[in-house]
Amino acid sequence: MAFSCESQARGLRQIEVAALAACDYWQAYFGGAGPGVWEAPLADRTAPRDSSAAVGSAGHDTRIGTDDGASEENPMCRVNLLKDRSKFRVRVIDRETGRMTSKVYETEDEARAAVRKIKREYARPVGILFSKALDEYDLFLRAKGNRMRSVATTIQRLTGFFDGVKNTDDLTPVIAAKVWTTFTTTATRSGQPPAVDTARNTLNQAKTFVRWMVGMGWTKVADPLGKIVPTGRRKRGKPQLVGIDESRRFLTTALELGRGGDPGAVAAAMALLMGMRASEIAERCVRELDDGGRILLITRAKTQAGVRRLMVPEVLQPLLLELAKGKAADVRLFPFNRHGVLRAVARVCKAAGVAVVPAHGLRGTHATLAVEVGLSGPAVAAALGHESFATTERHYARAEAIEGARAARVLDALN
Repeated sequence: MAFSCESQARGLRQIEVAALAACDYWQAYFGGAGPGVWEAPLADRTAPRDSSAAVGSAGHDTRIGTDDGASEENPMCRVNLLKDRSKFRVRVIDRETGRMTSKVYETEDEARAAVRKIKREYARPVGILFSKALDEYDLFLRAKGNRMRSVATTIQRLTGFFDGVKNTDDLTPVIAAKVWTTFTTTATRSGQPPAVDTARNTLNQAKTFVRWMVGMGWTKVADPLGKIVPTGRRKRGKPQLVGIDESRRFLTTALELGRGGDPGAVAAAMALLMGMRASEIAERCVRELDDGGRILLITRAKTQAGVRRLMVPEVLQPLLLELAKGKAADVRLFPFNRHGVLRAVARVCKAAGVAVVPAHGLRGTHATLAVEVGLSGPAVAAALGHESFATTERHYARAEAIEGARAARVLDALN
């Protein structure tokens, strides 16, 4: 059977329409924009050669060239306006994530208005990969001057907390609630869910991170974590030495071992007498031991309040000078990190015959004893490197010591 030229041409055009529609589908699926054939609107590539021919076919999307630039490229997304049977579909492909979304409108005017709105929204960077946002936050914290170990811990916690969230703009209040539930019910390396303090601290870090993302313009939801209400009560304070007698036994043992050449015992004595953090003790360099051993400088700390000058008790001065002897100015006084301080404190506790307390517990013991002997709250807070006495009162000094000191000050005022 012979076919006319017109029928052959019509058949070729139908094949071309189907092939190009398939190409458009796969292009949208993979989120790419290749050269040549990908760039021309489908309506332009398949335009009928005479006015009687129909554009597209029932049940298929047909891209429409628009006056407002619906088919033009956007740095952050690709937006296409398509004819979908009797309606109009707007398809958006996010260039950062490759995610494709689409919505159908009743009229072409509604669809064109949606295109313009989408392009305005995508004029700023929205919806980057969560892993990339965490990388950028890591750089931000380091540039701000946070300690490397602190930054690494923060990023590790945030990575675990937001596990499963692929895109920053996916973090809606509903998703955030699921993230919180998963985090608080999943067993950690200890085999138990996170402790109340750990969960609350991580949530606070997550909220700070999200506020930073909002400032960067990477999420449209201002406070997706705002409706999360943590449960359980925080633990207040760390175990401390009980009373003055235990503290004296601990100090006597630490000084005896220190004079015998035990640097760990010297570090343990510093934790009690000077109220220093384990990391602050371990990180001190020779050049920070000033004025013949009478002053110890803390030049880098967790907060600005932690940067301070501490008077070295007279009993510690010769021990610290001995540790500094023969070392270069930038060499650390102690041959171990903060974990060495923690182990030394436990060892001295056992040698002194007192209950084993953590190094941070000695810091609390220092605060309690300082308040009991009448030091003012601001003075104790400054010595510990706290921004206010509220932190000292809440987590370090025992309540009975604070109340006793207040009662003593009232009595002094009345006498």
